[in-house]
Amino acid sequence: MARPADNEGMDGRKLVVVEANEVPRRIIDDLIPTGRIPFFADLVESDRLLVTTADDPKPRELYPSQSWASLNTGVGFDDHGIYWYGDPKPERYPLYWQVAARSGRSIGLVNTLHSSPVRTQCRDGEYRFVIPDCFSAEAEAIPADLMPFQQANAALTSANGRTVGLRRAPRQLLALAGSLPKLGVTPRTVADLATLVGGTAIGRIPHERLRTAQFLLLQDLFLRLLDSEQPDLAVFFTNHVAAAMHRYWYAMYPNDFDEAHYDERWVARNRGEIAAALVTLDRYLRRLHRWCERHDRTLIVLSSMGQGPSRSLQAAVRREVVIVEPRRFLDTVGIDPTVEVRGSMVPQLTLECRTPHMASEVAAILADVEAGEVFWDVDGADTVVTLTYHLDPVSSTSVRLAGARYPADEIGVAVYEVDDHSSGRHIPEGILGIANSPSFKPADDNVLDALNVAPAILTHLGVTPPDHLQEPVFSV
Repeated sequence: MARPADNEGMDGRKLVVVEANEVPRRIIDDLIPTGRIPFFADLVESDRLLVTTADDPKPRELYPSQSWASLNTGVGFDDHGIYWYGDPKPERYPLYWQVAARSGRSIGLVNTLHSSPVRTQCRDGEYRFVIPDCFSAEAEAIPADLMPFQQANAALTSANGRTVGLRRAPRQLLALAGSLPKLGVTPRTVADLATLVGGTAIGRIPHERLRTAQFLLLQDLFLRLLDSEQPDLAVFFTNHVAAAMHRYWYAMYPNDFDEAHYDERWVARNRGEIAAALVTLDRYLRRLHRWCERHDRTLIVLSSMGQGPSRSLQAAVRREVVIVEPRRFLDTVGIDPTVEVRGSMVPQLTLECRTPHMASEVAAILADVEAGEVFWDVDGADTVVTLTYHLDPVSSTSVRLAGARYPADEIGVAVYEVDDHSSGRHIPEGILGIANSPSFKPADDNVLDALNVAPAILTHLGVTPPDHLQEPVFSV
């Protein structure tokens, strides 16, 4: 059956959005003089790189699942209530791509936050392709033949918790290898992956750069789907630059810190990691920009917030604990076996309960667990309970929990030796860059409230923003 025409007669311009999580203006400005990020250099030269501010009430420090929920719904935390990845998504305040879908625009999504579960988040409108966020608990995807890739995508995210897990790649990844050409993975990307794996194997580049492998696979798949499906709006999320900044801000900016946390050898080895991640992003944005020019699309890159130096860096910690078998861990602390474990960012567990009453009981049980002199925080939201933890490693093989010492493998945790810590922390200032847009009109002094992005994007697509959104103060 032939697919319907691409919304013929509709006003607006088709759009590709790249969500580059937490990228700040500072690292862009500092890297432009090297000549290694020409896409970003062109945006700055043409005054098309704006600064966004996530000036939003928050229950704790600014967090990406909150900042993306605010930017993409166009309302603040007090309205949408999303802080953790597993928090319920309110029907009253849809994400802008949901508004566009319900207004007749065709949509394509790869990895964007809050796109799972697909059956509820992508049920109204024409979704030509969906690979949901990497915290999806199910292997749902649109079309169904993308489900094996989504299984591998989610498994790789789970393996890359505190330490990168490509060396422990699950069977889904190995099974996927023969499908790479069909997924659009190019020979250049295969060569890049080989260089990445080989370079880490011989110690030429830091092992943690393997996190970029997930981005390399997703970038090609996104372009292949753009070509074949031609949606009116396509959105792609990547976290690889943010991951490098969290670990290596100190290496790039040691003078941001009042005291020395790492030695000169560590700094010399890792000072180029943030730059390498940003250069990889810039190279892909150039490819996307050329595609957008050929297909008459506008290209947007945005970050929802940024990163800066951590003021609470404690690099003395050499061991960290990760819950790697959640069910075994939950059995140890007495949680009902019917509670489902959802995807979440380490160091967290997200638990889905059958009823709000059960969620309250689970939260109470977890709150009573004594975890030693470590951080242990429980949040309940409707039927979802989020546990944020930093367990106490007694040794490389044992952990202190509930007043007792346990062998790590007995309770489903792993103790990792680490030499990098979170030296980059979240800040409200992010970026929004716009390319190939004849209607672009900047905001005053190129700084804008992140809540103004959703209505501006909808207006660009020819969709009337809902009444609860701000009036756009700039044009995409």
